[in-house]
Amino acid sequence: MAVTAKVLDLSALFAFFVEVHDFQFVALAAIICLSSAYACVSLLRHAKRARGRLRLIWSMVSALAVGFGIWATHFVAMLAFRPGFTLAYELPLTVASLLIAIGVCGAGLALAIRSDSALDRFLGGAVVGVGISSMHYVGIAGLLVGGAIGWDGGLVGLSILAGMALSGLALVAAANRGWKSLLVATTLLTLAICVMHFTGMWAADFSQCFALVADDGTIDGNAMSIIVALLSLFILAAVFSSIVLDEADRRRTAREHARQIADAGRLAEMRQRLELALTHMGQGLALFDADGGILLHNQRLVELLHLPEGSDLSGQTLADVCMAAVLRAQLAEGQSPDELARHVLRQHLNLAQNGGEIVHNFAGDIFLRIQHTPTGNGGWVTMLEDISDSKRSEAAISHLAQHDPLTGLPNRNRFEELFDTALAQAEADEQKLVVVAIDLDRFKDVNDSYGHAAGDRVLCALAEKLTEALKPGEIVARLGGDEFAAIKPFTSMDNLREFLTRLERGLFGAVQYQDVVVDTSGSIGVAIYPADGTERSKLLSNADLAMYRAKAEIDQHVCYYESEMDELARQRRAMARDIWHGVEHGGFSLVYQVQKSVATETITGYEVLLRWNRPGHGPVSPAEFIPIAEECGAIIPLGSWVLKEACCQAALWPEPYKIAVNISGVQLGQLELVDMVKMVLFQSGLDPERLELEVTETAIIADKKRAMSILKQIKALGVSIAIDDFGTGYSSLDTLRSFPFDKIKLDRSFMSEVEGSDQAKAIVRAILALGRSLSVSVLAEGVETPQQLEVLRFEGCTEAQGFLLGRPGRMDWDDAEPLPLRA
Repeated sequence: MAVTAKVLDLSALFAFFVEVHDFQFVALAAIICLSSAYACVSLLRHAKRARGRLRLIWSMVSALAVGFGIWATHFVAMLAFRPGFTLAYELPLTVASLLIAIGVCGAGLALAIRSDSALDRFLGGAVVGVGISSMHYVGIAGLLVGGAIGWDGGLVGLSILAGMALSGLALVAAANRGWKSLLVATTLLTLAICVMHFTGMWAADFSQCFALVADDGTIDGNAMSIIVALLSLFILAAVFSSIVLDEADRRRTAREHARQIADAGRLAEMRQRLELALTHMGQGLALFDADGGILLHNQRLVELLHLPEGSDLSGQTLADVCMAAVLRAQLAEGQSPDELARHVLRQHLNLAQNGGEIVHNFAGDIFLRIQHTPTGNGGWVTMLEDISDSKRSEAAISHLAQHDPLTGLPNRNRFEELFDTALAQAEADEQKLVVVAIDLDRFKDVNDSYGHAAGDRVLCALAEKLTEALKPGEIVARLGGDEFAAIKPFTSMDNLREFLTRLERGLFGAVQYQDVVVDTSGSIGVAIYPADGTERSKLLSNADLAMYRAKAEIDQHVCYYESEMDELARQRRAMARDIWHGVEHGGFSLVYQVQKSVATETITGYEVLLRWNRPGHGPVSPAEFIPIAEECGAIIPLGSWVLKEACCQAALWPEPYKIAVNISGVQLGQLELVDMVKMVLFQSGLDPERLELEVTETAIIADKKRAMSILKQIKALGVSIAIDDFGTGYSSLDTLRSFPFDKIKLDRSFMSEVEGSDQAKAIVRAILALGRSLSVSVLAEGVETPQQLEVLRFEGCTEAQGFLLGRPGRMDWDDAEPLPLRA
């Protein structure tokens, strides 16, 4: 009843509008409201017609238009409101009211845009009405006033329901076409916004409120005026865009209508274009009726079938066309044109009925793809396309995939395919088959001396010579780099030797490259099926082994596989692979053998010894694997690991005993050895005086000047240098004179004979005297009996090492002294 009384109090309502509102701002609010409503409805129509991503974009633009419009209308109307004090606004709630207007109204518009029923559109409009109401009351909550705003609950509910109802009706009307529906929808949405706002304001009582001082988090009335002005410009822009879109839509409709009128005239134009397309299309085309006769064809069909120019095939049957094409094609010897035409006709009749395609080869190098497509009335459409270029491209690609791009010879993959085929044939025919491994001699020197272009020229020239030397059934391939391979079935050794002679002639000679003449030669390894193997990989491997033996020979360029000799090479290569694997995966370990003073038998140090437990073979002697490690280059990383590991372990010992580490001749030839020793000493923290490096005179002699320079630099670090295995090899006094060695190690071979051989004892005595004269200590290796030790003590030897004093083992420590564990 209170609601009814207030609504019917017309004098109070009149006073509310006249006394507390500025009508200029009220009019401005109405204009903004009307503009935003028009923009919203217009954009909503565009969104309704759009699809996919474009619909989403127009929906968002429509939501922005109505959201900003409602918000601007509200705050312009609030500028018109004169409660008796200056209004200010809290920024967070003011911004929140804008976001609510956009978000909630956007959701309602999205529901209306995606709906097909009036009820759903009404519900979408009701959601818009909720957005209008939510924005209004959140905006009111953002007013910065003192005291409390009084509310008439009935009028508040009436304002919300009015906004929902009018908005729902507006979106229902907006779905209809025409400018009248647009006007009705715009009016209803404008009323929804205005009625809701002023009813809500009529429900509020500001009589107990007063102004508060604004702070940094508020917006005063002037700032709000600027913001609303900017938003008004945005709304006007949206309205203008809507008008432009409406005009564009109207013109598009007019064009569609004009196009429909012109359809009849366009049919003739389309017929003319069809004829032009048939004339100029790259494919041949023919339309067949249900009886197999040609109704329509283009001239390109005549050209592709190599028929006389200008031939008219209309009315001819498929059988006539097949016969004409066969007569123009190249036939195999003894092949009948009639028989071939009947065969081709059967193929194409089946394809015409069921659909499909086939490729024919005409005139040798011309390939036509013929496709038949049933039309559903018993007839069919035939399309001919010249695919000769693509076939040639496929052939070229296939050739590249199976041949070496530089020489044109078969590559490894192709060679393996040909090899497998030849093996199967040799097995079926019970024939012999030879596989030849070829490797050019000193080819790396050609690249290094004259450049890779010269090397490529040599490879191409040799490939040409080898190819020219071939006879039917013989194959030569390039496997990579300077490696070639050949296969040939044969029945007699004379036949085989003649083949190898031709290959050898092709390898040996001279190749001209610019101003340079390069002499060429090669090494040839031969393996024979089935004597040397029955599998491709085994035969190739055996031929490789024979080739490496030929490369090692001075006066022989062709070697046949010999199991005993080549198996030893295979074993060495297998051990080299295992050594590398052990280096990379920690397969090596260290043991230590004690060195003692001969006079007092006190410990003077330990020699570091390398051990390898080869997987699948067990422990391998260093005398066996060290030379192979030097050959394959693994000694460099292996020696580095030994030095670093030994120094790191020794640095942790409780007693500062010296360690002796062997250095190979290969390591001694590396300039990086000095830096490596420095780095290891720094990283391990080992005192340089505790490290002794042992080198053999053989290692020094290889490049004496460089070796002496490297040893001097290492000795300058404080590291001791010992000459190992003295008394064997060169044992040159010049070497002892050229470098101040810290120790001479007497070779173990003398100790085994010193007890019973006066000659051996005399040599030992001479070496010990030499050491005393040079002030260099002497250590005797291989001491195994007390008698040997007693001889050394009597002759004045400084140190000794051997099984009598301690066996090699891992280091362990007890309370008394270091004891090596027995290995």
